[in-house]
Amino acid sequence: MALVSKYEAAIMDALNLRGRVTINDLAVQLGVSGETVRRHVDPLVKRGLALRVHGGITAPISTHEAPFHRRLRKNLDAKRSLARVASELIKDGDSLVIDCGSTTAYVAQALCNHSNLNVVTNSIEIARTLASRNGNQIYVTGGELRADDAAAFGKGAIDFIQQFSVDYAILSVGAINSSNEFLDFHLCEAEFSRAAIKQARESCFVADSSKFDSDALIKVCGLDDVDIVVTETRPAASFLEACELSETRALFPAEACA
Repeated sequence: MALVSKYEAAIMDALNLRGRVTINDLAVQLGVSGETVRRHVDPLVKRGLALRVHGGITAPISTHEAPFHRRLRKNLDAKRSLARVASELIKDGDSLVIDCGSTTAYVAQALCNHSNLNVVTNSIEIARTLASRNGNQIYVTGGELRADDAAAFGKGAIDFIQQFSVDYAILSVGAINSSNEFLDFHLCEAEFSRAAIKQARESCFVADSSKFDSDALIKVCGLDDVDIVVTETRPAASFLEACELSETRALFPAEACA
């Protein structure tokens, strides 16, 4: 099997995350010229790992695409937008717990230019995104590995993160209901989020606007337990008022303020 260069690996990480990337975006992300990107794209195309499109590449269509990768495609622009806002919270050298959500995967991508981060995660994908980059230290939990998204759960994962005291817990969420409760669809995800909140100086939930005024089976926490909520558009006035009462910061892009 042909050896994969560090640039090819980074290109495949970006492609797996986004489904389609431009040469210009890759050049900025990797800090190289467009010509260098094209040189490393060529062998990926020849091996059938990527398809050329105008201005960039796209992932080959697969009828066996995992549900997690389908979720990565959903509300793509919203997730990228809020991920940029969330990444601005984080300073070089900060410590984080990051969970395995499709939205937090975009946050990890947005953190690629940060350095000396200490990241604890239950996601193999997020660990691969941030490992061996800019002096980061990555710690991956144990536990039962879920096939869908290569994420670990269970007592082993929770016991592992309880060894750390971090600056931020960066967490995804399945839904935020009309009572401003944060909910998930799977008990293991809710349990991991609750454990992460306890280990962090500040808890930060990232949620695109489709998660608001929706419902899920399992309660993670109430708004009082959340320090920061990041979304891609200005939330409803009632939610902002509730955030003010609970001293929760609601962050969204500046262009969404109008």
